[in-house]
Amino acid sequence: MEKDTREEESKKKEEDYRDLDEVTDEGSRTVEVSEPEESTGKLDELEEELAEKEETIQDLKDRIRHLKADFENYKKRQGKKTEEKIKKARGELITEIVPIYDNLDRAFKSFEKNDDEESFIEGVEKIYAQFDEFLSKQDVELIKAEGEKFDPNKHEALMRVESDKHEHNEITEEFERGYRYKNEVLKPSKVKVNINPSPNEGENNNNSSEAN
Repeated sequence: MEKDTREEESKKKEEDYRDLDEVTDEGSRTVEVSEPEESTGKLDELEEELAEKEETIQDLKDRIRHLKADFENYKKRQGKKTEEKIKKARGELITEIVPIYDNLDRAFKSFEKNDDEESFIEGVEKIYAQFDEFLSKQDVELIKAEGEKFDPNKHEALMRVESDKHEHNEITEEFERGYRYKNEVLKPSKVKVNINPSPNEGENNNNSSEAN
């Protein structure tokens, strides 16, 4: 009887242990941490978006590099075109000047051979008129000076004089002619300018004379 009682107690303990192991296994399973599917999806989206941004940035860099190269090539082409235009313009200018130079050369040679002063002067006058016509065709004009009011934008005063025969700031003499190209001054006229004394200076001079 006593033996049966011990066997029943032993079986009961074994059952209790089995129940305890099952509870422990179940608890451990509930404690296991798995990555949430939602977080994984967001991470994938961010990585995909980042990859797209990097691709866009690379495309922009490539475009900028190509544009820079195109602009450098454009500058080179424009530079060559500008050089060609300048070269062509100079050639045309020289072509028009050379005949004038040749005429002047022939005039001097003729004078050396014939010693005809009158013919030489006549030839030089024709060359002068020819050169004057050339300047006019190039839109080069003389700057008026003598008798004009002094203008520092187109006149350069080399001398100043005082005279009652001329107005104040009037140009009385031109030393070198000035030239203008399409309203732009190429070379200012070098002139002599009349400066009348101011009334105060005149009074001071008179007072000085009276005091003496």
